[in-house]
Amino acid sequence: MVQRLLLAGMLSGLIVALFAFSYARVYAEPNIERAIALEEGVAHDHAVVEDGTVSRETQRNAGLLTGLAAYCTALGGFLAIGLATLHGRLIVRPRSAVWILAVCGYVSLVLVPQLKYPASPPGVGNAETIGSRTELYFLMLLASATCMAISVWISYRSASRAGAARSITTGIGVFAILAFLLVGSMPAISETPHDFPRGLLLEFRVHAANLQLIVWGGLGLLFGQVAEYLISRDRGVDGVRSHGIPNA
Repeated sequence: MVQRLLLAGMLSGLIVALFAFSYARVYAEPNIERAIALEEGVAHDHAVVEDGTVSRETQRNAGLLTGLAAYCTALGGFLAIGLATLHGRLIVRPRSAVWILAVCGYVSLVLVPQLKYPASPPGVGNAETIGSRTELYFLMLLASATCMAISVWISYRSASRAGAARSITTGIGVFAILAFLLVGSMPAISETPHDFPRGLLLEFRVHAANLQLIVWGGLGLLFGQVAEYLISRDRGVDGVRSHGIPNA
C-alpha cells in the first residue's frame, strides 16, 4: 500500500506540475520579463554586462517545467509518506487526511515564510547579500515547520481529554502565537529599490502566491481523490479475503 500511495502521490505531482507550468508561463513569466528588462537597463546604465549561462528561452520553458515537475513530484511523495504514517491514527477519511497535510504544509512552508520574506522578482535585492538572505529564508522554513510540528503534537495529545473540536482549536491557536513570535523575531530584509515599480512587485508576488496555491491545492484535490480510491479498494480486497468469496 505504501508503494502504491507513493507512486500515486508522485504521479499526482507531475499532473499538477503541468497546470502550475501553464499558469506560470502565461501569468508569471511576463512579470519576470519586465523585471529582467528593468534590471538589464540598470546594468547597462552602470556599464555592467553579464552573460547568462542559460538562455531565457530555456529558463522559461524547459527549465521552468523541470523545476516545477521536481518540486511537485517531491511534494506528492511527501504527502504520500505522511498519509501512510497517519493512516489508522486519525479518524478521518484519506481524502481529508491529505487535505489536512496539504493545508499544514502550505501554511508552515509557504504562507508564514512568505509573510516575512515575500518572493521578489529579478532586480530586487543586493547580489552581495543573496547568501545571507537565502540562509535566513531556509532558517525561517525550518522554524515555521517546527512550530507546526509542536502545534500538531499539542493538538494530538489534548484530543483524548478535550475532544476533537477543542484540540484542533488549541492547535491552531498555539501555531498562530508561535508563528507571530517567529515572524516578529526574525531580522527584516528591505532591499527593494525605491524606483522599482510597486505595481510590478505586487503582481509578481500575487502570481507567486497563486502558483503555490495551485500546487498545494491541486495536490490536495487530486492526490486526495486517488488516495481515497486506493485505500478504499485495498479495504475491499482485504474484506473479501477475510470473509472468503461466496459461492454462486
